[in-house]
Amino acid sequence: MSEAPVVLLVGASSRRLERAAYERAARLLCRKGCPPGEALCGSCRRLFAREHPDLLVAAPEARRRVNVPVLEEGGASKETTIPTALVRAIASEASRRPYEGDARAILLLDADRTDPAAQSALLKVLEEPPAAARFLLTAVRLQRLPPTILSRVAIEKIPSASREETAAALVARGVPADEASARAAFASGDADEAAELDLADARATRDALLAAASGLFLGGAPGWALALAEAAEGEDGPATCERLTLLARLLRDAVAAAAGGAVVHEERRADLSRLGAAGTGRLAGAAWEALDLAASLAETTRNARLACEAFALRLLREV
Repeated sequence: MSEAPVVLLVGASSRRLERAAYERAARLLCRKGCPPGEALCGSCRRLFAREHPDLLVAAPEARRRVNVPVLEEGGASKETTIPTALVRAIASEASRRPYEGDARAILLLDADRTDPAAQSALLKVLEEPPAAARFLLTAVRLQRLPPTILSRVAIEKIPSASREETAAALVARGVPADEASARAAFASGDADEAAELDLADARATRDALLAAASGLFLGGAPGWALALAEAAEGEDGPATCERLTLLARLLRDAVAAAAGGAVVHEERRADLSRLGAAGTGRLAGAAWEALDLAASLAETTRNARLACEAFALRLLREV
């Protein structure tokens, strides 16, 4: 019970953070001192099977819920945030005594994907966490959590794997080298995340961004600016940030490809080299603007569609 009552795990890979949170929960609930990450005793086996009675898990995706109270909620069928009603239910459940041992482990995965109402509900329980509850939060975008919550957590950074390490891990699992490299280009921080990636969808998104950027910088037609804005807009704010980050990576790749250097998306080297002809300064500046917009969208509730259109039209004006 020496763990801080509230720990926030931060890093670049949501799946890697999720695994780290479960390993930390096992350390809290294990009664026999099993090595980290290993399920040797019955308590650890039940935890990693998501069956331990003192484990509660909430995340934006309903399939990642464990032992949470029954609640009514509305909204779209595909969750992109942790519902406020779920956070309130978890807060209420946290005050119950453990079924086994001395503590309950309460995981809030992707806590950065909560709206202000859910954050307010979470803050209330974090201000005075129940004595027998240990909260484990994960977040990729730390800046999306308010200072009031950050001031009440112990922050730990979980390092990501390198792109080379992720590709090597996939090859070790039997994934062909070319596919492993392609998957690692999109999800470099964790092999599990890369393995579960919808590669066809990721490639389609990348190719749409690359085609629009090439048309804009090499052709200068207004239609390509609108195409780039459409390709950059995701289904929600976090998805749009990811697409803008991918665009920035492609623009940096184009600069590197034009100079004959190493690129992340090797399978599109020829197209990247052609885009590189637009000029190092212009592409590097656009990459910086894409990252700046991604950071801005992560910190505000700006309309993503309008922001992407303004960004693309600004690039058109500079071509």
